[in-house]
Parts: sequence; C-alpha cells; structure tokens
Amino acid sequence: MLDRGHIEFIQSQVLPWQRIGSGLARADAEYKLLSRDPKDGACSALMRYPAGWSRQGPEYIAADEEFYVLEGTLEMDEHFYPADSYAYLPAGWTRHEMRSPHGCVLLAFYNREPTLIAQPGDGQAEKADKAIRHLDVAEMDWDMTLNDPNLKHLGISRKDLRTDPETGERTFLSLILPQASPQGGWGPQEIHPVVEEAYIISGALTGPQGTMHPGAYFWRPPDIAHGPFGSRWGSVSLIRFVGGKHVNIWTEEQAAFNYDAPYDPILPDNLNQLSKAGWSPPPVY
Repeated sequence: MLDRGHIEFIQSQVLPWQRIGSGLARADAEYKLLSRDPKDGACSALMRYPAGWSRQGPEYIAADEEFYVLEGTLEMDEHFYPADSYAYLPAGWTRHEMRSPHGCVLLAFYNREPTLIAQPGDGQAEKADKAIRHLDVAEMDWDMTLNDPNLKHLGISRKDLRTDPETGERTFLSLILPQASPQGGWGPQEIHPVVEEAYIISGALTGPQGTMHPGAYFWRPPDIAHGPFGSRWGSVSLIRFVGGKHVNIWTEEQAAFNYDAPYDPILPDNLNQLSKAGWSPPPVY
C-alpha cells in the first residue's frame, strides 16, 4: 500500500480524466488517478459522476473506501452526501443503491485494488463499529489547539475525520491562517515515520517545491525532511497519514522559506513528463 513513489507535488488539473471500466468500483464514472501502488492496487483518485449517474446493487468493494465530496451530491442507500461530506466504509460494505442526480466530484481513497463484487458483502454487521457512514464536515467545529510549537506560525486548526484506533492512521482537514510564514524566513524541517498524503481544497500553500493551489496533491513517503511551509492568504487541505501514527520529528538545521519558490516537483518516473506542467489559478484582477 505504500510503494507509490514520491509525488511532491502535482496539480490535478494537468492529469487526464479517464472512464472507469466495468468490474471496478464506480464503473462508468470518470476518474483522475492521483497515485497508485503497483503491487496491491491501493490508490487515491478524483472521481466525477455525471448528472443522472446511478447503480443498483447489491454489491461491495473489496477494499476500504474513504471519500470526501468536493462539489455536487452523491446518494448511497439512505444517506445523502452533499459537498463537504465524508465517509469511511470498510471492505465488504454492501451498497444497495447509488446515484448522483445532479453530478458530483469527490476525493476517494482505497487501501487495495477497488474491485467491485456484484453480491452482498460479508459480515457488514461486524464492520459497523469501524464504518463512518456520514460526517457533515461543514457543521463540525475547528480544533484550534496548538499541538506543536514549531508549527505555531501557521495558526493551524483541524477537523478530525477519522483515526484508526489500531494503526493510528488519521484523516483530517487542516486550516492554515493567512500571512503565515516562519519568522525571519527560516525554520526547521519536519520528518514523519509514516506516509503523508494531502490534497489542497482551497487557498494556497507554499513550500520548497513551489506554491500548491487548489487541486494540488502530494504523496510523501516516510522519513523525508520537508518544509518549512507558509501561506500568503490561507489554505484548507485534506491530509491523511498512512501506515501508522503521525509523529513530528524536527531537524536541527534551518531551511529557507520563500513565497516565490519556483515549481520544482519531485515526481516518480510515470509522472516525470509533467515536471514542467505547472498550473496557476486565473488572476483575480
């Protein structure tokens, strides 16, 4: 699940939409593949459902499915998922009916190949304690507790979406305040013993590889020093720590921060042709 290479970072706008074939989760919808493990098929993707899309079950996916709705609405059985909805459904969770009357775009994460099985899942009742059927994230409070003094300059607030009690894996929204940068333009770098994965939902976030705009995505393997980061006008990101519990380890050496850092991505071989495909949002003036 962790052998995806280092992606830091790519704007999803430069990736092509592809149609999902039969036999895989969400057949007949479209997707942009953000990252995929070639060994077990674990993947992260943007999913786009056209208006009027629907599927009838019963069926299940042979992988854990985690998703966050970016725009539009998705309906699954008795649950209605508008924008800023989140769910986590363990492998084998039965879907009886799905539809998107007006279309939908969401982030989806699978911990193995998302193969679709056209029959009821096995042991759904046993998995109920792990499932998160629906979070209305817009109605949740931001946690403004500072949990690391080295990140004080970012003014981080969080909305915790999921923490696995066994592995410590975690998914949350991260809010960074405007005009947030390390004092004096220098700061230590941080290291995590697990994968960090993120998608920028709004605003912009600047680091050594350049400025990430909405749609930016990274998959950072364990034990890689990164940062410091800052944001001129704030940002909101969805962040996942994969493969264990998140811990911050700080370098003694200081690294420079610059809002004007050029786009200088770290990409695996299959994405190297996009290393010069930077993207910026339309100007506001």
